[in-house]
Amino acid sequence: MAELERPRPSAPGYVAEVPASAPPLEAPDEADAPSAPPAPVEQAPTAAAAPARRPTTLSAQERREASKPGELYSIIVASEHLESAFIRGSVSNQDYERECNLLLAQFKTLKTGLKDKCPDIRAFASEHGLHCPLAEERLLGTGVAATALFGGTAEGGKESLACFKASEGFITLLDAVKLNLTAADELLPLVRDLQASIVGIPNLPPLPGLERITGWLVTLNGMRASDQITEAQSRQLALDVEQAYTSLKNWLHEKT
Repeated sequence: MAELERPRPSAPGYVAEVPASAPPLEAPDEADAPSAPPAPVEQAPTAAAAPARRPTTLSAQERREASKPGELYSIIVASEHLESAFIRGSVSNQDYERECNLLLAQFKTLKTGLKDKCPDIRAFASEHGLHCPLAEERLLGTGVAATALFGGTAEGGKESLACFKASEGFITLLDAVKLNLTAADELLPLVRDLQASIVGIPNLPPLPGLERITGWLVTLNGMRASDQITEAQSRQLALDVEQAYTSLKNWLHEKT
């Protein structure tokens, strides 16, 4: 019998015969299957990174200039504590006068160095929250220790020597005014020495005219070293010194 012709694969209804010995078809392993490339992840735009700030390096001169306001702050606070301790009697007159003169010298030196950056010391204190009325009076007012204004350091039994020193102070200051010395740095030391010699006289009553010497001490202490008193102020200073000196001489004559 002739073999029947197998239908071609293209014939409709054709089903290919699979031999019984052929292994079953397996689905490809996911690991072996080619994977599609991952979709790119969109990232939110980030701001440009700020450049790293370089540390500021100050020179030695710049460091010294930057530390001056802090030193001024500490001098004001220390003066306020010293004045409070003197009022309470917690410090002796000698210790108070020594420390006060040291703080005054430091303040005047620093004030000159800060005259451009800090011309108003009271405004500086207010800006930094300082309430130091005693220190302001001592540093910006009289400019001398309280013991040099109101006494407290003179010893008894030395009245003659104290009066002699006061007379010298009066004469020296009068000569300076007559020689037309008008600069603050020339007159202030003479007025300060005269005031110190006056309060050094034991049991000295409040004589007329002596308070004007204290007033001139405050006026000159508030001036800069290069400032000068006017001609009218010079004449008034000479008159005030003459009147105070006359009061002292009259008191001495009454005692004898």
